[in-house]
Amino acid sequence: MSYSKWSSLEEFKLKAAVDKYGNDWNTIHRNVFPERGAVCLKNKYYSRIHQNKAFDAPVQTNNVQEKELNQNEADFLQEVRDLLTQIQ
Repeated sequence: MSYSKWSSLEEFKLKAAVDKYGNDWNTIHRNVFPERGAVCLKNKYYSRIHQNKAFDAPVQTNNVQEKELNQNEADFLQEVRDLLTQIQ
């Protein structure tokens, strides 16, 4: 289980997953964040709401910026795009 700092892409991905699955944290854990526990996901989501922080979409202006991301961040960005496509 990962206790590492959340990236902005992960936070946006969490918001997209909650939009899709609701507050079924076990499903979000299994399907979207297997590296993070269900309770961790719930706590992160509600702490963002409590702090009144928006789940802003990560901004990418061109493909050059995306190539500069490390591979994990690029994978997260693709997963966010996939989730957004499924939700729409």
